Amino acid sequence: MATPRADHRAVVAAVLLVVAAAAAAAGVGAGTGGAARVPLPLAVRVHCTGLHVVRPGETCASVARAAGLTVGQFTLLNPNVTCAAMFHGQWVCVRGSAIG
Repeated sequence: MATPRADHRAVVAAVLLVVAAAAAAAGVGAGTGGAARVPLPLAVRVHCTGLHVVRPGETCASVARAAGLTVGQFTLLNPNVTCAAMFHGQWVCVRGSAIG
């Protein structure tokens, strides 16, 4: 039987996938400023094994750096996150893999 923690991670991963798919279908993510965003194919799944809750003043770059990731790796793990609009309390993936 899966532990409650493992079940929680599965739910978070599923929510991330649904949000990413809805954003891709709606054309959301073609951003203003920053790096160009390349939409992931819907067949790509993110398997998140580590979460982080964004604190005031944090950016994609600072969260990525603290987790030992490049910004590119961070955005691959978080296709639903718009770096220019990241907010306090937002959950982001800082460890895992993109499967596709």
